Amino acid sequence: MVRILIVLACASLLCGCSNSYQDKSNSPHPDTLHIVASRLFESQTYEDFLEPLAAPDVIQWHDASELTDAELASALEEAQGVLMTGGADIHPARYSQAADTTSCGAIDLERDRIESAMLHAVDSLRLPCLGICRGLQFMNVHNGGTLHAHLPDVLGTDVHRAGTEGNSRDTLHTVITESNAGFIGIEQESTSQVISHHHQGINQLGTGLEAWAYAPDGLIEGIRRADTMEFPFYVGVQWHPERSPKAQPLVEPVGIHFIHALRMK
Repeated sequence: MVRILIVLACASLLCGCSNSYQDKSNSPHPDTLHIVASRLFESQTYEDFLEPLAAPDVIQWHDASELTDAELASALEEAQGVLMTGGADIHPARYSQAADTTSCGAIDLERDRIESAMLHAVDSLRLPCLGICRGLQFMNVHNGGTLHAHLPDVLGTDVHRAGTEGNSRDTLHTVITESNAGFIGIEQESTSQVISHHHQGINQLGTGLEAWAYAPDGLIEGIRRADTMEFPFYVGVQWHPERSPKAQPLVEPVGIHFIHALRMK
């Protein structure tokens, strides 16, 4: 299997990179990176976000929602990383709040099943993993955490998906990093204006996870595995970097450092 180049120093990705990750910077040719995504969409926003960041290397996408179980297992064995994308609500029975289905929107049980299998593979294969929106939420639930089934019931406002005038789909708001966000190249606390569209969010943080970014109202917006030796890149963001305004500390760097981790795999 062809591996892809590394163009960034390991120290700029994470403190304590695993020795199992190898520098491929001596390769003279562009390479191919295999990413298994939980679900891809006609809008191709994830592809449009990550492919330019990977150039001159190319990304081979595998859409888990279109694969049989056997095909998914094979794709995960071949992949350099996993992308957990946005989408429908997670069934609250997965975090022991089954009665909260009344507060949920659309629920996709098959997607829940597929993404559970994907994260079990991430755990066993130590694959780099980036979760976006629902992706962050599923990573938290997978690790024993819980969600607020409907944030307006907690915050008293629908600020995380209220949208802007003429656009009810995207909400522009501020995200603030903690001092432990150096793994994406931020050496000090920073802020970004990002796009969100969600009505659920992290309540109890999952075992082994730590928060590194928050909304001004205190909602956890960024998570990662605390054990960065075993999991050099296991990162979730509640916002949508693929739809957010460009050239900000919490937009392109999220994708760049995911690509960096894949190039090290």
